[in-house]
Amino acid sequence: MSIGEKLRYLRIKTKRTLKEQSEIFGVSLNSVYRWEHDLTAPKKSTLRRISEYYEVPLEWLLREDADEDIIERATQAARPDDNIEQQFLKMFRKLSDNKKYQILGYMERVYVEDMDHRDNVKPINPLVEAVL
Repeated sequence: MSIGEKLRYLRIKTKRTLKEQSEIFGVSLNSVYRWEHDLTAPKKSTLRRISEYYEVPLEWLLREDADEDIIERATQAARPDDNIEQQFLKMFRKLSDNKKYQILGYMERVYVEDMDHRDNVKPINPLVEAVL
């Protein structure tokens, strides 16, 4: 199995579109298409992100053979219905300390903005107000 075939297989098995795949890895739709058709190969840094995302060894992506156990683990790990908090924590843990602080600062700003928005909007239903 070529790199392109593996990438296409993983994308389809996890029910992703070309567009979703391109957004996940921060590349153009055309790039993903070209990878899957073995017209070009992803950069090493992108291959690392792909291997981390699908939880497959980088060496496996680069080899021409296929190991069914690795494919199955990868497709289970990257299901579209994964818990968003688990995905966030998995990525967050891999960041440098500096990047973690940047993310934390951003989250605090979004949180405050969301709380301000909730404070300014009066719920119509008293049950909703009790929850907030």
